[in-house]
This record gives sequence, C-alpha cells and structure tokens, in this order.
Amino acid sequence: MPLTMGIPYKIIVAIVLAWLASCATTGLPERGDRRADLDSYVLLAELAREREQFVEAAEHYLAAAMISEEPRLAGIAAEMAHQLELNDIGLAAAQRWREVDPNDPRSNQFLGLFLLRGGDLEGAVTVFEELLETARNEAAGLALIIEAIFDEADDAAVMALVARLVENHPDVAEGHFGLARLAMRVDEFELAVQSARRAAELRPAWIEAQLLVARLLVLTGRAEEGLALIESLATENAELEVQLQYAELLLSAGHADTARERLDEILTTNPGLPEAIRALAFLTLTQNDLEASQGYFEQLRAQPRFREEAFYYLGRIAETEEQPLQALRSYSRVTSGSNVVEAQLRAANVLYTQLGDQEGALQHLREFGLGNPDYEIEMLVSQSDLLLRMERHDEASAVITEALERHAENRILEQAQLQIYIVRAQAAVGRDELDLADDLLREGLRLYPDDLSLRYAQALLYQEQGRLRRAASALEAIIADTPEDAGLLNALGYLLTDSLDRHDEAYGYIEQALMLEPDNAAIIDSMGWVLFHLGDYDAALEHLQRAFELFPDPEVAAHIIEVYWAMGREAEARSLLERELASHPDSDFLLDVSKRLGP
Repeated sequence: MPLTMGIPYKIIVAIVLAWLASCATTGLPERGDRRADLDSYVLLAELAREREQFVEAAEHYLAAAMISEEPRLAGIAAEMAHQLELNDIGLAAAQRWREVDPNDPRSNQFLGLFLLRGGDLEGAVTVFEELLETARNEAAGLALIIEAIFDEADDAAVMALVARLVENHPDVAEGHFGLARLAMRVDEFELAVQSARRAAELRPAWIEAQLLVARLLVLTGRAEEGLALIESLATENAELEVQLQYAELLLSAGHADTARERLDEILTTNPGLPEAIRALAFLTLTQNDLEASQGYFEQLRAQPRFREEAFYYLGRIAETEEQPLQALRSYSRVTSGSNVVEAQLRAANVLYTQLGDQEGALQHLREFGLGNPDYEIEMLVSQSDLLLRMERHDEASAVITEALERHAENRILEQAQLQIYIVRAQAAVGRDELDLADDLLREGLRLYPDDLSLRYAQALLYQEQGRLRRAASALEAIIADTPEDAGLLNALGYLLTDSLDRHDEAYGYIEQALMLEPDNAAIIDSMGWVLFHLGDYDAALEHLQRAFELFPDPEVAAHIIEVYWAMGREAEARSLLERELASHPDSDFLLDVSKRLGP
C-alpha cells in the first residue's frame, strides 16, 4: 500500500518535514525499501510543486522515475523539464521514459527534443527517424514532428533538423511545407519559396501549399506573380479560406481598394463573418479610417477568438484619439493573448503620462500581476522600469530582488536586475558620486561576473575616475572575450590614442573595427584621429572629412580643425571653427579647441 494512502495532507507534510530534518546530513536513501523510497520521492515532488519550487519538483519526479517502472512519472518529469528548460533532467527523464515504455511515441518525441536542445543533432535525427519508422502514416508523422519542434527557441538547430529529415524523406510534401514555414520565420525567403513550391508539386491539390507559395511570392517582391497564383486558386476554389487569403494578400501587396471590395463581397455572402470583419478592421486601420476601424473592432468584441485582440486595438484607437479613460478601459480588458503585456504597459503609460497618476500606474501593473500569475514576471519588470523612470531606483531594485527570491535564476528578472545596476551607477555618475557608482558595479559583477554590459560600464567608470590604464585593461579583457565587437575595438583604440599616447596599439584596434564596420562614422573618425597622432595628416583629413559627411558632429569637426591647424591651413581651421560654434555654441570639444588656438 502506498505510503500516503489514507493519511491527511497536513499530517503528511509534518511527517515529511521531520524526515527531511533527520536526513539533512545523510541525503536521500539509495537502497532499502524501493516502494518507500518511491513514495517519498513522489511526496517530495508534490510538496515542492505545491510550494511552486518547480525545479526541485522535477528533480524529485526524476528520482522517482529512475526506480519505478511506471511511465507516468518519467513523463511528468520530462514535461516539467521541458517547460522549465531543464535539459539535463529532461534528457534523463525522456531516456527513462523510453526504457519503461518504448512504444509510447511521446517518449521518443521528448527524447528528440532534449537531444536537439543539447546540441546533439545526430542523436535527435536518429530518434525522430525511429519515431517515423513506427508511424502508420509517414507524411502525418513528419508533419507532427515538425509541429512539435516548430516553436523551439534555437531556430538554427530546428532548421538543421528539419532539413535533415526532409533530405531523408524527399518525396513527402509535408516535410517541404514545414521547412518552408520555418525558413519564412527566419527570413530565408528563397529557401521558403523553393520548399513551398516543392510541396505544391508533390501534392498539387494541397491548397495550403499553393497558398503558401502565393504568400511567399508577395513577401519576396514578386507580388504580381503571387496575386496571379492566388487569383487562379480563388477562381477555381470557392472555399472561404482561399477567398479570405486572396483579400489579405491584395492588402499586403498594396491593393487596398480591391481588397476591400473582395471583403465586402465575402460579407455579403457570409453576413457577420468574423474573419472578414477582422480583415476590414485592420484594412481601415492601415488607411487611418479610425471611425470605421473602431466599428469593426467593436463587432469583434463579441467573438471569443478575437475578443482580446479587439479590446487591444480599441485601446490603441482611443489612445490615438486622445481618449485616455476609454483607452484605459479597453486595455484593462485584455487578459490573455499575444497583446496582453503590451496592453498593460500601455494602460500604465496612459495613467502615468496622460492622467498624471504615477501611483495608479504602479498599482495597475502590480494588481494585474497578482491577478494574472502567468504574467507576474513581466509585470514585476514593468514596475521596476516605471520606478526607474520615476528615479526611484532603490524601490526598483527592491522589487526585482524580492522577485528573484521567489523565482531564483529567472533570466528575465536577472536581466532586469542587471539593468538596474547599470542605471543606478549611471545616475550616481551623473551626481558625481563616483565611489557609489563603483560600489554598485562591483556588487553587480559579484552576482554576474561575466556580464559584458556591467564590465563595459565599469570600464567607462574608470575613465570618469581618471583611471585610464585601468579602463584600457578592462576593455582589453572584454575584447578578449568578444573579439568581433567593432564598438568595443573602437572604444579601446580611441582611448589609447586620445588619452594614453599608445598610438600604434590604437591603430591596430581601430583598423580591426573599421574592417568589421567600414561605414561607421564613429570608427572612421577614430581612424582619422589616430592617423593624426601618427603624423599622417593627409590620410587623417581624408578619414575625418568622410566621417563628417556621414555624421556632422561637433567632435568630428573639432578633429578636422586640429588637423587643418597642424597642416598650416589656419584660415580653414578658423573658418570651420566659427561655423561650427555658431551651430553648436555649447560644444565642449569646440570650446576646448577655440581656447587652445587662441584669438
């Protein structure tokens, strides 16, 4: 009988906590009564899940799965690991799942996913090929595999895997269709067109493939060819989806009036059709016919599928028409979907900027996060951003620090915390509190020692403090880790030539930066400045004048004036100085040059 059978939940918690205390130094038992061990792991997992300690729960589910023949436990561990992006736990769970239930296609699916996430492309291909061998329908199986991995974060890995599967199954239209969709997502449009055409050739009657070809042709600038294709499809096929896509592509190709005519025809035949109303709502919105667009979105409010989207755009229209209360009401009713976070940020911004209610803006974000736990993290970060905007830096820091105590190692919160350290340090520099800025950046680097933004901020602080050699060393260390960053190479090169008289070294760094970004005005200016210090005035002037054409900045002008003066072209130097001072009378660079050149 399982350990938990018939025992009240509160008593179980007390027993487990006492047992945990007794095991604190010895760890979990590895041998003994396997049934008791299994029940203990499951109970620990459920308790961790109840406390929302999901990583710990996944670990305990995996431990239970490793000593159980029950596929369900391995499945739970794999699914949790997949959601939490715990690749090591997920891989072990999926392998165990396949051991105890090799005929469940889900075990192979998860195993393939975790192998892909771990960078084992060959292993993932092997697993998915084994899955295809057991599929009753090869085409349906390949389509399901592609759908399962379609939303994985690593686009390159997904593309590589699907390309391999398509190569192994070249006569399956679904594979080419999936590859076309993926290629379109990563803007590889020619591959997308080629793959979609192949899918359509393999299954000529497959309307979705033909429609994808037409859409891709419009996207790649071959609008007339794409429209001709979909027009023929619409003529031969009365399906509503084809007619709607024809209208949509007409709109995408800039034929708004024709698109509106088609949509009106569709609505005449299909009164109240939500998809046609939605298309007209967006069409009139792009034409800035806000009154008509508002009317269409008002109709969509009653449609569950489009309700959230309709309220979001009603809020946008109200905001455009400077109706803040109406905008706020509409945004507040968006509680799910792809626009939910943006809607709440806009609602807070309406409160903050248009209604002048700063505390109300913060309260709105706070209450929405509490009432909608799926968006808690985004709302917490938004609160901290708003507090930073209000220059309440300590409160912003406290919000994120407390959130990280509840959601340890959450990458979104960590990025917010990094940003807060940088903003607080910059604010301290602005107040000339350089020691405080130094303390803040050191504290940040203790938590995130490898973060490039913090390291770069520290290098800039060293410059503010006049610790120029320390600044150069810091930049050199960063460049060692990111040798292809043109901005960093230029920053170091300019520092070396402008402040440390290390001109030959500076030239090397700036030359590398210019090779990476040959049209970057700031880098071209740096090259001119280092050439000036090396005594090559003609080449220096050529670079500086080009930089000034690209970006007529007072600092670049000051450099040109310096070169003119060194070349003995004093009249040109004074003439340029007078013109630039007239346009930029407060420029420190120009004022400094003026002071040194004298009357």
